[in-house]
Amino acid sequence: MNEQSEVNKKAWSYRAYEFWTNNLGLPNEVAKDMISNPKKHLRRHIEFLGDVKDKKIVNLLGSCGKKAVPLAILGADVTIVDISEENKKYAMELSKEAGVNLKYIISDFMELNIDQMCNSFDIAYLEGGILHYFLDLNEFSKKIYNLIKIGGKLVLNDFHPVRKIFKSQDIFKDDGLELTGNYFENELKVGEVAYEKFFPDNEQREFPKCLLRYWTMGEIISSFAAAGFIIEKLVEGPRFDSHKNIPGEFTLVASKFKIER
Repeated sequence: MNEQSEVNKKAWSYRAYEFWTNNLGLPNEVAKDMISNPKKHLRRHIEFLGDVKDKKIVNLLGSCGKKAVPLAILGADVTIVDISEENKKYAMELSKEAGVNLKYIISDFMELNIDQMCNSFDIAYLEGGILHYFLDLNEFSKKIYNLIKIGGKLVLNDFHPVRKIFKSQDIFKDDGLELTGNYFENELKVGEVAYEKFFPDNEQREFPKCLLRYWTMGEIISSFAAAGFIIEKLVEGPRFDSHKNIPGEFTLVASKFKIER
């Protein structure tokens, strides 16, 4: 495991289960809401995913199962790959309460042996801040491509790269924004684990940090195209705070077709 993965694994192994329980709710309570309206928990992504019944879906860095479980309720066969045991604990409790099966693989995705999984998934689904955890986006994209069946697709939702140029990259804060960053910077950055800010200030000092690599939109699109994906859609959305005039997230939809080269 490389340095970035080791650092990020440590960060995501610290009080994650506690956060999900406090922030989302107890698994039995969350499961009830997911059963009553699973599509609500998938937000706009459901329009890109389509009818998932009987589809095999790999939810990479699927975290606590908040997307995987609704997909399973809708009839999908879902596999999560994630680096955190704490995330797995919550996800498995959530799936049990929802009455669905969930396969959960604890691994650094880049070190996962996929020989037995190549060309086996209808959909690869990634959402909510994924790409900055990887140092080699080309290899990352190729590995996803190899997991998907011919005719299958990728649905990737992530933070918009334009956030690189703002002093504060916290999309949930409502403060004024200051342009201080460099959009083209390619260095690893020390950052907070995603849920640290939800804990009291005096406890935040105890949290392990992450190592993050922020990509440009050109780097992202180029890496998936180079892997062999056919880009179908790139849908950009606004920030989730009051700054609706600035991009905050994007969704990339791409397909895998057999092309003679």
